[in-house]
Amino acid sequence: MGRKNGCCFLLLWFVVFVFQSPAGASVVWTALLEISYRSPGSTETVSEVCECGLYGLDSPLHGASGVVGIPSSLDLDACEADTHFNVSEAPWIALIERGNCTFTDKIEVAVRNGASAVVIFNVHGTGDETRPMVHNGAKDTVAIMVGNSKGMEIMQLIHSGIQVTLTIKVGKQHGPWMSHYSVFFISISFFIVTAATVGYFIFYSARRLHTSRALNRRQKQLKADAKKAIGQLEVRTLKPGDKEIGADADSCAVCIEVYKLNDVVRILTCNHLFHKTCIDPWLLEHRTCPMCKCDILKALGIEQPDDEEASEPVQSVPVLSSAPESSAPLPTEDSLSETASSGYASVHEVDERVLEEENPIPANSVVRMEVLPHYDNLTFETEEGAPRYDNLQQVQT
Repeated sequence: MGRKNGCCFLLLWFVVFVFQSPAGASVVWTALLEISYRSPGSTETVSEVCECGLYGLDSPLHGASGVVGIPSSLDLDACEADTHFNVSEAPWIALIERGNCTFTDKIEVAVRNGASAVVIFNVHGTGDETRPMVHNGAKDTVAIMVGNSKGMEIMQLIHSGIQVTLTIKVGKQHGPWMSHYSVFFISISFFIVTAATVGYFIFYSARRLHTSRALNRRQKQLKADAKKAIGQLEVRTLKPGDKEIGADADSCAVCIEVYKLNDVVRILTCNHLFHKTCIDPWLLEHRTCPMCKCDILKALGIEQPDDEEASEPVQSVPVLSSAPESSAPLPTEDSLSETASSGYASVHEVDERVLEEENPIPANSVVRMEVLPHYDNLTFETEEGAPRYDNLQQVQT
């Protein structure tokens, strides 16, 4: 919000600054000068036309014509009240150098001497540069400014005894670098761009905040579900004689420590077991088996309805349907816990050749087999290299 207030303040300052600028100072008019004189010893008249003058800001936009007159004394800037001009014809135009007094003072001195217009040339060293003049006290007299080069050129002709005639005409209007309509359009455009930028920033921030809050709620819900699922998993204390602490026992896949007597282990839905103190923090954060990536929330049917994937309980009871119900009872929960492996999946398989001899499969029966994930382990190999199979279960479908 601080950035938004700063942009609005900057826009307001820009608009006020531009619209409070003086309207008169923004528009100037050029003056078209026609200079004519007769060369010494010749009857030919030399004429020169240039758009090299600039009307004063308080000058009427009228034309003027007459012989050029300059101050008769060495005071070329005509700042003295008793200054006279060396001209005897009328109408005539005064040529005065800029400096030492105001433009109004110079114009008033020339008008008192009978000048119909005033031309002020810029100071020495400025070349052809002209500036808009402000002369509030002499608004009824045509007054223009020309560059120092052009003024000195006319001055030298007069000093040489040559009569110079000057005609002033209104030239072209030069407006400000931008009009008030342009300023208004730019201001509105700037405001729209600023508002759109601030609006997008607010929308983006609100969206990120909403996403972050939704993610936090989701994480809290998943942790709550994980706690609930962890509470449903089987916990067992290792006793003497358990194969997990035997000579060929494996280690916990989380802490890489071998199982010891009286260690408390937790058995996951995929029959992998780990130290309870090792697996509980892992499940709280990841909710999957470190070995086979089995999702305990899906396996136990605890997923929420708003989960991305469909929440369907996973039944991971391996069965082989080929015999009547009386030939092989369904496995109980106690038998499954006793046959759980120490960190690796048990392979459920049966010798089909033997089963076909003892229990021929009826033609209309369906055989289903589910093999849990298997990880190579040398401890599951016999001395002769033949594979070792455990936990055979048979259920008729």
